[in-house]
This record gives sequence, C-alpha cells and structure tokens, in this order.
Amino acid sequence: MEVEVKFRIGGREDLLAALQVLRCNGMDFVLEGEERYADVYYDPGDGGALRYRFYGDGRVVRTYKRDLRSEGGVKFRVEEEESIPEDLARAETSGKTPQAEMLTKRERYRWGDLVLTYDLVRFAGDLQMAFLEVEGPEEDVKRVANLLKRKNFQVENRSKIEIALDLKRGGLV
Repeated sequence: MEVEVKFRIGGREDLLAALQVLRCNGMDFVLEGEERYADVYYDPGDGGALRYRFYGDGRVVRTYKRDLRSEGGVKFRVEEEESIPEDLARAETSGKTPQAEMLTKRERYRWGDLVLTYDLVRFAGDLQMAFLEVEGPEEDVKRVANLLKRKNFQVENRSKIEIALDLKRGGLV
C-alpha cells in the first residue's frame, strides 16, 4: 500500500521553504537525482487509474493505482508497478484512447524511508503546475503533512489524473 501526501506549490521557492521547514524538524532530505518522463493514463474501468510512464532512455513502467481512503490529505492507495518492454506497452494501448497525457520533470529527495519529490508537470497545452509529494511510512508522512500544513502549505486532494480530467472538462485548476 502506498501512503502519500501531495501539496500544490508555486515553484522552486516553495520547495526550498518546505525543505527548510523539514530540516528544522530533523529531516535532512538529500537530493537523489532528476528525471523526465511522459505519463499516459487509461481508464481500467474500476475507478482506478492505469498509467504508462515512458522515460527518455526507453524504460516503461506500467502502474495501476486505486485510492482506498484519505485522512487529512494523506492518501492510502493500492499501487502495483511493473517495468515492461516498450513494445508491450504499445501493444497493450494500441487502439485505446488515453484519458490524459502529461510531461513531468522530477527531482527526488530522500531522508530515511521518506521520499519527497518535486514535480513540474506540463498538462495538455502549456499549463504547468508544481507539486511536492511525500511518500513513505504512515506516521512519517502524517508528521510531514502536519508540519507543512502548519506553515500554510495547501494539500492537493486531487490526483494528477483528476486534475488533468478537470482541465479537459474546462473545470477549475
């Protein structure tokens, strides 16, 4: 089961402010690296999300996600990931219409078992949003969520696919 909290932020300044808050509370997150990828989402027909993540080096990761519950912005979900050959991904999606597509530039930070990612996501058109996500053990994720919420960071309750679908329908961002 995946446990995570996501914040929609204004950009790099907010990332640096969040890292400072966490460091002041004993969590010294260290940058592990950067990557870029394209996500293509399909509807598996059961309320979940089926995502194919295409990396520039030819790697593909197929992920199935389904939310189980949410508590104070912390999401608990089923997440099944598998690396697959690119030709298999193309065969599985051939003839199917994607629900949404997006491009992401990600910075990944780690402190112990906690992973913090800073994502710049380009949705359809030129709309770009920044997100801060923290994933790891439940109590640690809840602690981070509470620390950042006390500093006026706003939890984003929608998943990226939900945001993309809202945008497609002309909804509010």
